Amino acid sequence: MVSEFFPGLSQDFSQLLVDDIDDYNVVIKVGENTNTKEFHAHSNILRARSPYFKKAFLQNRRVTKENNIFNFIKPNISPIVFEMVIRYMYSGILDLREKAVTDILYLLVASDELLMQGLITFVQKYLIENQAEWLQDNLFNVLHTLFQFESCKQLQDYCLESICEDPEPFFNSPKFLTLEKNILLGLLDRDDMTMDEIELWNNLIKWGIAQNSELNGKNVTNLNSWNKEDFLTLKSTLDPFISHIRYFDISSKDFYNKVWPFKTLLPEELFENIVSFHFADTQPENKLPPRSGKLPVDSIIIKPKYATILANWTQRKDANVRILKNEYTFNLIYRGSRDGFDTDTMRSKCNGQGATILVIKIKENGFIIGGYNPFNWNYYNGDYYNYYREYWNNTTESFIFFLGDGKDSKKVKISRVVNQNCAIYESKHANIALNFGNSDLVINGTNGTCNRSYYESDILDINNFSIEEMEIFRFYQS
Repeated sequence: MVSEFFPGLSQDFSQLLVDDIDDYNVVIKVGENTNTKEFHAHSNILRARSPYFKKAFLQNRRVTKENNIFNFIKPNISPIVFEMVIRYMYSGILDLREKAVTDILYLLVASDELLMQGLITFVQKYLIENQAEWLQDNLFNVLHTLFQFESCKQLQDYCLESICEDPEPFFNSPKFLTLEKNILLGLLDRDDMTMDEIELWNNLIKWGIAQNSELNGKNVTNLNSWNKEDFLTLKSTLDPFISHIRYFDISSKDFYNKVWPFKTLLPEELFENIVSFHFADTQPENKLPPRSGKLPVDSIIIKPKYATILANWTQRKDANVRILKNEYTFNLIYRGSRDGFDTDTMRSKCNGQGATILVIKIKENGFIIGGYNPFNWNYYNGDYYNYYREYWNNTTESFIFFLGDGKDSKKVKISRVVNQNCAIYESKHANIALNFGNSDLVINGTNGTCNRSYYESDILDINNFSIEEMEIFRFYQS
């Protein structure tokens, strides 16, 4: 029999920090200027918990020794951050609930320096799952702080994906002109960037000009004021980026008006290939694949990335499969705050519209749910709905879904119909407008119910909910 006593062991070790007894043999001075603090520690614990300290003690690097005491000086780590680090080392406990998010971010930087991979993984996951809104508001700061660290790739990718999903605010920010070169390269290299290619080109030119003081004030709409040296300066700055633009996805008109004037920035062979493609219909070799498209969706509930997820689900594809721009259409036919929440309005707005996607924001918790009906609502055997008739629409393709709070696309859930004979229920009940499974998802004005019967699983932990907002989209392949 093997017994494990990790909690007690952790508590015993943590007492070494509290007691600050005389047997310590390491002094670590962190911080700089007036914000400094000394920490006393034990070399054996530091060795066991951090490859950085293990290597430092073995090689006598980054450390001095005086009177049998090892001394480290870490001015780049603040006292509040190192307090979290050393408490984690001794106790295995990390409590971030009351910590400022900026300190948690710099904890990640310190963890990278100290080679504490377990801490790096945990902190990235914590920030993504618990501080998504803060990350969205501080994308520039997060990327500039972490982009150099390979160990923080999970958080880097999260930030880049967030930008690619809704790039306009990021590229339109004044901070964009100060963006580091490697971050911009990382963005241009992504297949999931949803900005039009010509807009990426325009922003690249704008960024390149901002990097050179001698080009400040130069007018890109009137190049008569530019001289040869100006173009050479811009070419030198943008040379690493030129091959990352998908020129063959730019229209002939935009190419002629926006790219051609800067043709000296492009390698001669590339420029000739683009010209041949646009004006002689010559197919290029080694053409970069089109970026995944941004599905336009006129919604105040969901963002374009969720439209992509829903479109993929209608085709029984994985949620993250790339979709070409304008491959599918979401046509808003009903919005509760605009059209009213009475059942007759809901029915009349979606009557005979073909396949529809219903999206709901729940008042109680902000969660987003909905359903897909591949048929016309109020449609039966080729005839429009008889208001005194009740019947089932049979299909294997309908589904209901859960999109969380609309901030993390990894927390989505789909529930497909499992009894095709009980997929969509049409009735004249006064309080029922839209009905999936006659219980699985039922909408009746400003309220709804979810009780699993004919679909794979529940999409909510509650059976009854109030509707804050609701939208219905006519959905079809473009």
